[in-house]
Amino acid sequence: MKVLHLFSNAKFTGPAELALNLCVTLRTLGVEADLAFPDLPKGRQHTLRDTARERGIEPILDFRLNKHENPFANFLDARALSSFLSKRPYDLIHCHLDNDHRIALAASRKLKIPVVRSSYEGLGMTNLRRHRPLIKGTARIYQPSQVALRHDLETYGYPLESMQVVPGAIDVRRFDPARQVPDGRERLGISAQAFVIGIVARMQTHRRYEDFFQAIRLLTDEGVDAHAIVVGRGTNQESVGKAPARALGLSERVHFPGYVSGDDYVGMVKAFDTKVFLVPGSDGTCRAVREAMAMGKPAVVSDRGMLPEIVNAGVDGFVCDGSPNGLFTALQQLAVDPARCAQMGRAARDKAVSTFSLDAQARAVREGYEIVLGNQRH
Repeated sequence: MKVLHLFSNAKFTGPAELALNLCVTLRTLGVEADLAFPDLPKGRQHTLRDTARERGIEPILDFRLNKHENPFANFLDARALSSFLSKRPYDLIHCHLDNDHRIALAASRKLKIPVVRSSYEGLGMTNLRRHRPLIKGTARIYQPSQVALRHDLETYGYPLESMQVVPGAIDVRRFDPARQVPDGRERLGISAQAFVIGIVARMQTHRRYEDFFQAIRLLTDEGVDAHAIVVGRGTNQESVGKAPARALGLSERVHFPGYVSGDDYVGMVKAFDTKVFLVPGSDGTCRAVREAMAMGKPAVVSDRGMLPEIVNAGVDGFVCDGSPNGLFTALQQLAVDPARCAQMGRAARDKAVSTFSLDAQARAVREGYEIVLGNQRH
């Protein structure tokens, strides 16, 4: 089975690593998965290209694959892709973003190559004008959640049998609590005895940081030695994060390491006792929640978006209304009962390995490929 993956963005951002990881893992399952994305001008750092090569994939850099639709560039790309596919036949084209999806449909029409799509929209494809023509010509859609699947079923009438929910995947070997990684608590001067609540999100006004800080204040008022680690950056860091923390008297208890990457990031997540996630952002699949769960951290999430599908309330975390009191009630249960917190953490790790691993994702995707090709043969 030969599958060409298209990714219309040169930046190592958004779902770029997800698409790359999927291709790498599919190859371990016997699928000849290639990945095409745009090149960058000579001299510019190309993290996506370099990372792909490090992971054993020589990327195809033959197409423009603009992030945004450009009628003329898309026409040239569709023609170039059609010619490429005539010389290097593939069984399927797997798209990851809207514009590569658009180009793939135009290029594959005469060649009769099925096009499938991974959606990273946690609530479904909500731009009717843009998504309706894309969905119409697609053989299968891999949905990140039941919420998204129901939305696209009800909104577009897309056949239920041509969709499947494939949870977003993470590298459970990288996010493994047994790994030796930099000590996040030591870096921030937090004691080993403190109860640490982590949050990973860009510092934006809509992310409900004020509710999070008020919950921390309620915890400390009840005598809990609570500390918060806020991982993320943004132009609103002062107004959204530091100023509200100061106003609540939490300057010594709320820590702002900013953007953290590599094993430093893994070590920061390892420093958490629990992970809070309140509002899905640009990554509608809420990957940061699954990363924390893989590290053996129970998650406390709001009932927004697809978050209730990720966390099994009372087993590997808690789902609440996201209010300060709701967060406080959930966090207090973990803070005062370390044994229960540890038990839920083990359940979170088990779920991550069985459900959110790269291998589990790739096997589910390959199963979808087989269904599409089987339907084509019949």
